[in-house]
Amino acid sequence: MVMLGEQAVGMQDLIGVDFDTCQTVTSFSWLAPSARQQGLGREMRAAILHLAFEGFGAAEAASEAFFDNLPSNRVSESMGYQPNGSNWATRRGEPAVLNRWRLKRDDWELSRRSDIELIGMNGVKDVLHIK
Repeated sequence: MVMLGEQAVGMQDLIGVDFDTCQTVTSFSWLAPSARQQGLGREMRAAILHLAFEGFGAAEAASEAFFDNLPSNRVSESMGYQPNGSNWATRRGEPAVLNRWRLKRDDWELSRRSDIELIGMNGVKDVLHIK
């Protein structure tokens, strides 16, 4: 959950299907319209990428955004993701194109933030059975 003051304004997921084998993650986020265009999307993504790469040792991160969701696509691009094709998805009952994005660990290292601190990672890794 993403909080702005005392109000919940969004959410951020980190998904690692077969993470122990592939070392890849996918992120998904959503922000309430009132919380958009304030830099929160970029902050959320920086935090979740730090958790993925520094905390869990991921090798690669992926993300998707509808082709016409320019702010979300810009966040991915600004974080160093590279285009990775497209796919179809359903939006409000209609087909729509999703842009796929891919960020390799080496590319994240070039622009990683130094002001993000992870606390309690050993306990989290134990629960998730991550070495």
